[in-house]
Parts: sequence; C-alpha cells; structure tokens
Amino acid sequence: MKKTTILLLAAFVALIMSAQYVGPGFYRVHNVGSDSYICIRGTHFEKKTGPDAFWPCALMQKDSAQVNDPGSIIFIPDTIHVGLYAQGVDTHSLTTLWLDILPAPVMQHGLPTYVAYTQYIPDPVNHPGVPFPCYFRDCGFGMTAGSGTNKPESHWWIEPVNEGSIDTSYLGIRPADVHFCDADGYYWASLCCDFPVLIPDGSGVEGAYTVREIEMGEDQNYYAVPSKLCGQGEVIPAATPVLLKCASPYMSGNKLIPVGAIANRKTMPIASDLLLGNYFSVFQNHCSFTDTTAMKDYIPEQATLATEKGLALGVDEKGRIGFFPQQPGSYMAANTAWLNLDAADLKGVNAVYIAEVADDFIVGDVDGSGKIDITDVTLLINMLLESGNSSAGPNDPRDVNGDGLVDITDLTMLINWLLS
Repeated sequence: MKKTTILLLAAFVALIMSAQYVGPGFYRVHNVGSDSYICIRGTHFEKKTGPDAFWPCALMQKDSAQVNDPGSIIFIPDTIHVGLYAQGVDTHSLTTLWLDILPAPVMQHGLPTYVAYTQYIPDPVNHPGVPFPCYFRDCGFGMTAGSGTNKPESHWWIEPVNEGSIDTSYLGIRPADVHFCDADGYYWASLCCDFPVLIPDGSGVEGAYTVREIEMGEDQNYYAVPSKLCGQGEVIPAATPVLLKCASPYMSGNKLIPVGAIANRKTMPIASDLLLGNYFSVFQNHCSFTDTTAMKDYIPEQATLATEKGLALGVDEKGRIGFFPQQPGSYMAANTAWLNLDAADLKGVNAVYIAEVADDFIVGDVDGSGKIDITDVTLLINMLLESGNSSAGPNDPRDVNGDGLVDITDLTMLINWLLS
C-alpha cells in the first residue's frame, strides 16, 4: 500500500499580485498541468471538526474549455488566505482534499508531518505582457512532498467567474442522467447553491422550476408538477432549490452565470416548494440546507436520503425521469435538490415522475409578460387594493407562496424575490 502524503497548498491573495484576482467575487481553482478543477463537494457532505476544520473537495478531470458545477465555485473576499489541503501522492491520485478560507492575517494551524508549501506568485516568463498573472506553485516540491521537482501539475490558476460573459464566466449544469430525456427531448437537473445565478439568453437551460404540488396520474403513478420560477434572462435566487430543464446533455451547453452576493442566514427559500436542497457556504464557514421556513446548519443525519425521507432526481429502469429512493444512509451531493416526502405527505412512496411542464405559467408573472419585474408588483398591489384578499385558482401566478390565497404575503414574497 502506498504511503499517503499530506501536502499543503497555501496562497496569499492580494490585489497587487494578480490581474486574475479582480476583487471580492466568485472564482474557480484550475490546475494548469492537468486541465482539472478543484470542486468543493463530497458524496458525504461532511467536514473535519476541531481546530483544523476543512471543507471536503474533489479534483475533477474536466476539459479546460468546459466549466464545472456550482461545487467548483469559491467566493473569495478581499485580503484572504486560501489553503488547499490535499491527501495523496500526486495530482492524478489525490484521494482527499479540503479547503480552508481564513481572513488575513493567517492563523497557523497544527500541520501534518508531510507538507509542501505553495506560494501565489507572478508568472512573467510564461505570460509576458500580462500584468501580474499569478498561480499556485509549491516551492519546488511538485505534488509529492520532498520530490524536489517543479511539475506543471503543481500550478494552480484562480479564475474569476463573475465577469458576466456567457462564453468565459459561466458554470455548466450536468443533467441528472445524460442518456435519457423526457418526451419533449429535455434533460433535467437539480440545483441549490449559495449565490444567485442568471439564466442567460441562449443558454441550454430553458428554465428553473419549483414543485408546488404532486398529483396522481391516470396510470396511478404520482407526478410532481413543476411551476416555472424563472426563464432565460432572469435570476434564480440564492438558497432556492429548483429543477432545471435543459436542452443539452453537456455542461458546456447548459450555462448559468453567477451574479449578486452569497446568501446569508436571512436568505429565505421559497415557501411551499416541495424541494429541499443543500449547499456549501465556504466563506461563511458553514454547510446549509433548506426547508420551507429558513436555512439551517447542515447535519448529515438530517439530510440522509432514506426511502421514508426523500427522493432524488434520476431515471428508473424504464428510462423515465423522476424522483427515486437512494441507497439507505446515502447523502445528497452538495448544491443539489431533492423531493421532500414529508412535506408532500407521501411517506413510503418509491417513485414520483415529472409531469408535463406548462411553460405559459410563471409564478409571480402577474401581468403575463413572461418575466417578473416591477410591473408585476404594481399590478398585484392594485389588485389587492381593489379586491382585497381572494382565493387562488389552479396555476395562479399571483399565489406566489402557494398557500391557495392571494394576499399581502404574496406581495411581500414577490418584492423579496426582486430585491434578491
């Protein structure tokens, strides 16, 4: 058995040192030698405890022309220390990584026996004419402590992903199953992350949907009824678990752009959404998952996907897309959403398929324009002033919180959406 090596990749990020660091915002960590990205996610969604508390990561082998899912997005504020702790023998056999982000000045943790330090330094030789481009490079050790080499795979770029370009600053969404699409030719994915994302015009992502109800079909199967939350040109709010309808099976075809700020503990998920989600908030040093009332600290046991607790997005043996049980004791990966059986009062159900989507209905689109903006708020205010509270009909866009009534609470939630 190979001896496991622990190494430390540490970097001081300063504005005067790098043109790539453009201030507080969202970044990816790209390995130059292997075209891989560090992805902050894990199948068990756990972290080490104690004074050395690091977030679980993974090294994702991806083509550099593509980008990764929300798990690879890191929010870096100004004047910060980023520590990447890796366990393994080289770049291509890393078994475990952790990420630690601390305010400067850096506090020294107790370090493992075998470590190799990394500096964040300019690279005028390989990139002449570019002012202060920088990368992570361990001090001559390569990825193996004590090897004394300067391997290309020890170089790490920090790449900004919040500059607003659909070609360069986006994250890609991989469908739950790339081999199966629905009857209309669309693939489906789930999403829940701690920052808002824009669905740009021309993206393969057609829209984001919540699940407000589950109905029994004529075939005696259960069907989740998607309600469109937003479409292209609109923003998915932070901390909101959604389904994504995608035209492409490839990440590079399903583009979303990080916008706005990371979520805080006051960020509220959408009420009456039968989806739950979990995500990393690395900078705020906590894991979170959503319920119908608030964000909560993530405790693995609370999000365990046993049959009686929830169903995950996937495909059954007949190629039908829906929500199905996971192996008992398994956990959802970070930045994903699942169906909450408790809220739907469907304990013990083993399959909930996705119903046909009615794209002409968008929650909050009061004026029917196909988008949510201030005119919807104005119209809803006028309706409430004129008619007062009223009952909501099926697929009523005014019933923003899904409680079956149209009242001031719907107006409040609609305003909060626009503000977020």
